[in-house]
Amino acid sequence: MASTLKSSPTDHIRSVTRITPLKTATTSRGLAPVMVGATEVIVGNAPMELSGVAGGLQQAAMQIGGSLGTAVLGAVMASKVDSDLPGNWNEAGLPQLTPAQLGQASEAVQVGVAPVAKGTPEAIAAKITDVAHGTFISGMSLASLVAAAVAVVAVGVALLTKRGKNAEAGAGAAYI
Repeated sequence: MASTLKSSPTDHIRSVTRITPLKTATTSRGLAPVMVGATEVIVGNAPMELSGVAGGLQQAAMQIGGSLGTAVLGAVMASKVDSDLPGNWNEAGLPQLTPAQLGQASEAVQVGVAPVAKGTPEAIAAKITDVAHGTFISGMSLASLVAAAVAVVAVGVALLTKRGKNAEAGAGAAYI
């Protein structure tokens, strides 16, 4: 019913196997200082007797923030796919879709699948795959730009945040 945007499952597995360790290492090198710095700022700004509560709240906020951020960026990407797919489909000269078919095609493209029905001629299948890939990348690009904008705002907030009295005095150092 549908084909993936990669040429074959084996190619996809090889690609993921090569890239995943690099992505994991890069993400870890970026997240480690953020986690430590966020914990230091939050716990360091709390009164000593409430440092445990502050640490717990900080961990809860990081969990909720990750889930909420993923949901919002997914919605941004899905919205972009929904708005771009009809125009891209028509520009490629593909057969007109009913609203129900367009909805199904959009759902497939949102998860990275080209909605190519079994028995579709090769030339049309290639066009559908190209449109799906371009639309998916457009949605992911917008989501990445939104994430980058949020990161820039977070850097600004971090630069304006001052250290608390407890952090400056090194009061929490014995507890870490």
